[in-house]
Amino acid sequence: MRDIQQQRQSVFLEFLNSKEPMRILDVGCQSGDLCNQLKLRGHEPYGIDVVPDLITSAKENYPQITFEIGDCENGLPFEDKLFDMVWAGDVIEHIRFTDVFINEINRVLKPGGVFALTTPMHNRLKNIVICLRNFENHFNPEFPHLRFYTLKSLKLVLARRGFRTLKVKYIGRIPPLAKSMFVASEKVEDKSALSEHRY
Repeated sequence: MRDIQQQRQSVFLEFLNSKEPMRILDVGCQSGDLCNQLKLRGHEPYGIDVVPDLITSAKENYPQITFEIGDCENGLPFEDKLFDMVWAGDVIEHIRFTDVFINEINRVLKPGGVFALTTPMHNRLKNIVICLRNFENHFNPEFPHLRFYTLKSLKLVLARRGFRTLKVKYIGRIPPLAKSMFVASEKVEDKSALSEHRY
């Protein structure tokens, strides 16, 4: 598990290699280690996590970085158009209200800002393999994954909220059976859209 997490972060850091110093929000920052790497590379990182103990640890480990406790589904505690980039490594699949989450990302990003994320990858072939070999484990109702994205479905929910896909990279295994996908999207308009499936 740690190995795939490091691969995801490596893909993100590689994506940043050619970028000028930026103000970056790490959503789901845990104990702040990635924020510290960003700081060492000359960026201005901010971190947010829903778990108070993780934020306490992050503040103790890296007092020079701003960390906040917050729940993305109830609004991010930052002003409009503050960030050049938002990073959410394996967060979106845990989010109940995807629409509110992405609306908030749009709100805190500057025009032309980038939303970069990773999430477990699903497609027809992989889903068939899962159904044949590992359905009960993969879709365990007690596991904390609430959402399952194909590249197409992820692009659609992002496009509805003002984002244009810039880069896609598959992580772990061969692409048709990849464990995760990295998707970076540019904010092309200020936009907010609630799901039509609210009840």
